[in-house]
Amino acid sequence: MSKRKKKQQMNIRVIIGTSLFAWVLTLTVLSFNWSTFTGLNNLEDIEIKGAFIIPADEYKESLAPVLGTSMNDINTRNMSLLLESHPFVHAARISKNYPNKIVVEIVERHPVAMLNMDPLLYIDREGIVLPELGNVGEEIIPIMSGFNSARELYPIGHQTVSQKVSESIALIDYIIEHFPYLYENLSEVTLNSNDEFVLILANYPTKVILGNERMEEKIQILNSFEQSLPEEKGLHNFSSLDLRYNRQVIVKVKV
Repeated sequence: MSKRKKKQQMNIRVIIGTSLFAWVLTLTVLSFNWSTFTGLNNLEDIEIKGAFIIPADEYKESLAPVLGTSMNDINTRNMSLLLESHPFVHAARISKNYPNKIVVEIVERHPVAMLNMDPLLYIDREGIVLPELGNVGEEIIPIMSGFNSARELYPIGHQTVSQKVSESIALIDYIIEHFPYLYENLSEVTLNSNDEFVLILANYPTKVILGNERMEEKIQILNSFEQSLPEEKGLHNFSSLDLRYNRQVIVKVKV
């Protein structure tokens, strides 16, 4: 085949390819314009995933103003920021599901302790203060008592500015991460008259006095002490355990 014929064939292929691309592009634009004109791509449905504490309908209600808006005009980032302004929303991801639906995936904050105040407040592992909303009251979590009750220390939706509460939450977070069985047995975290941390265990309430320093080390000592007990015994056999002294556990047996 001559070079001239090869060149002619290549030119024909380019022309055909360009024409097909232009045709597909034209159809796409026409389809888009038709959908916009007829309202077929207007938002009609919002699906919420990950709502356990706060009812999904409450999240939907906050997004209701965007219903009927063209999918192409919806700013998913702004919608995410709106949802994340809710105190119980840790993160929100929104995806468009054409022609007329968006899917909202929510990661909620879960309280790990309840602040014994009026009204009650909750707090998560990051120290974020949460109001009593939704199904949060159904959670069985330890109470925090004896802490400063000044409301300005607990801004809703933000980290607490109470140093003692922050230290307490750091301790609870460590227990959850490394000794979850202990967290399940934790009824209360409180401060004694010397501002020292005290744990109250749920089983036949046992008082564990930690003091106010080397908290993680003392939790490890408490765990080692429990593991050293005979099988038929446990921490519930003691009315109190004092860990304020260097690598020692001073116990008081129940009578």
